[in-house]
Amino acid sequence: MQLQNRIAYLSIFTAATISLFIIESFIPQPVPGIRLGLANIFILLVLLNYEFKEAMIVGILKSIVGSLIIGRLLSPSFLLSISGTVVSITVMTVAVRYIRGISLVGISILGAESHIITQLLLTSSLFLGKASFNYLLPPFVLLSLITGSITGMIAYLLYSKIEGRIEVSETS
Repeated sequence: MQLQNRIAYLSIFTAATISLFIIESFIPQPVPGIRLGLANIFILLVLLNYEFKEAMIVGILKSIVGSLIIGRLLSPSFLLSISGTVVSITVMTVAVRYIRGISLVGISILGAESHIITQLLLTSSLFLGKASFNYLLPPFVLLSLITGSITGMIAYLLYSKIEGRIEVSETS
C-alpha cells in the first residue's frame, strides 16, 4: 500500500507541475525568458518529501510533456528548459542536504538563480555570442531573485499545509 501511495502522490505532483508549466506558458512574458516558475513549487515539494531521483523525474517530465503539449518539444526553448531544470534540481538538492538551516525560500532562490544562469550560458554560447552573457547576467539574476522568492514563498505556504500529511515510504 505504501508504494501505491508514493506513486499516487508523485503522479499528483507531476500532473500539477505539468499543468502549471502549461498555464504559465500562456502568461505574457514582460522580459523574454523570464517566467515566474510556478511549476517549480511542486518540484520543491517533491524534493522536500522524497529524494533527488523523484524530483528529477518530475522536473524532466514537466519539461518533456509540457513542451510536447504546447508544441515546443525539441525546440531551443525546450533545450533551455530541460537544461535549467536538471541543473536547478541538482543545486537545490545540494542545498537541502548540505546547507544547514536554509529556508524553502532560500532553496527556491538558489534553484531560480542556477536555472537562469544555465539558460544564459547556453543562450550566449549557442545563439548570442559569449559577450552577451556579461550584459544579460545582472538583470536576469535580479529578476530570478524576485521570481525565486515568490515561488519559494508559495511553496512554503503549501508545504506548511501539507507537511506530515504525505505518506512517504522508503524506496524499494
